[in-house]
Amino acid sequence: MNKLVSLLSLPLLSLPVYANVEFLHWWTSDGEKQALNVLEKQLTSHGLALSPSPVLGGGGDSAMTVLQARALAGNPPSFAQTEGPSIKSWDAIGILHEVNSVAQKHHWDETLYPLAREINKTQNGYVALPLTLHRLNWMWVNHKLLNSLGQPVPKTWQQMFTIMELAKRNGISPLAVGEQPWQIAMLFENLVISTQGVEFYTKAMVELQKESIDSEPLRLALQQLRRISLLVENSLPDTKWDTATRALASDQALFQLGGDWILGELMANNINVPNDVGCYATPESDGVFLFNMDSLIFMASKSFNFSQANHAADILADKDFQRDFNQLKGSIPVREDIDISDFNPCQIQSYQDFQVGITNNKVVPSMIDSMAVNPVAQQAINSAIFRFYRDKDLEPDTVIKRIIAIAESN
Repeated sequence: MNKLVSLLSLPLLSLPVYANVEFLHWWTSDGEKQALNVLEKQLTSHGLALSPSPVLGGGGDSAMTVLQARALAGNPPSFAQTEGPSIKSWDAIGILHEVNSVAQKHHWDETLYPLAREINKTQNGYVALPLTLHRLNWMWVNHKLLNSLGQPVPKTWQQMFTIMELAKRNGISPLAVGEQPWQIAMLFENLVISTQGVEFYTKAMVELQKESIDSEPLRLALQQLRRISLLVENSLPDTKWDTATRALASDQALFQLGGDWILGELMANNINVPNDVGCYATPESDGVFLFNMDSLIFMASKSFNFSQANHAADILADKDFQRDFNQLKGSIPVREDIDISDFNPCQIQSYQDFQVGITNNKVVPSMIDSMAVNPVAQQAINSAIFRFYRDKDLEPDTVIKRIIAIAESN
């Protein structure tokens, strides 16, 4: 038995206690703060004081910019929230503590979903701790407003557009969305995956194949995005996604499209879900599970050594903690052995749809949060789609040429 395994097998109180661990993250909404409080209590109860460093910007782009700057300056936080392929990029520059002994102690090879193992492992083994599994192809519906229009929950995009146009004619905001690149890109990838299917989405938005990007199906998705942009008159006081969720919850907007962090926000504000606000798969995406995953990376520095990193990781790998965190966050756990029978019905539905998606090979990574492509390409593509959404004079071919150029330089 190596020294670290021996260390981790000791009672936690016998481990060295140090004053603070700094955590850089972008969990700043009400629901995210509730989940973050659980994380802080978990560390505190084991002798660690959390020093949070929140960075505003729900998609995480701003946080990653701050993290890169701090790493280059030789002043990284103790650990940080991150996602997808960026984990392997961080490990490649040699700045991460591996957590293989923690993985062994908590049986990650047996308990994590295969996609969680793949995302959080490199040739050095486990270099990140997976924490949440979010579904992004959710449609959130204000039932009171929908009933006032005498309409059913839409199952197709044509039905969706008809209802949105009806809502607008009746003075109801059809869609709550903040004008940020990642939010608009999420609308777009939902259109691509809903109307063209998983195989096409994978070729166009994950593999960035030129012939799939320069195609009529992608032009159609852009035309539908334009239709949404013409229907939505953004009157939100700011561009944040949680402000859009408050509009949905307070009967100011009919729909919101987005990940199940929206559920965490609704629950934190005592909204009855799914009775008052319902959760449904994005039109024409039944059986598909579009995902992202939050992970924690532990960063090497003079103030945070290997033993300290593995101690913190051991605490946050705890099965009960991960259960409680996900229940508040709106997500589902990354471990197969966590009972979610008392989670919100939307989370139980998410879990069931994930299982179906695995069986049918329809679990696919989101492009918007660097789950599918590297962060540089992701931000450039998001910006191109956002520009198209805001500039009504831009043609779809202009965006297509830009995405191809990004893909070819990737």
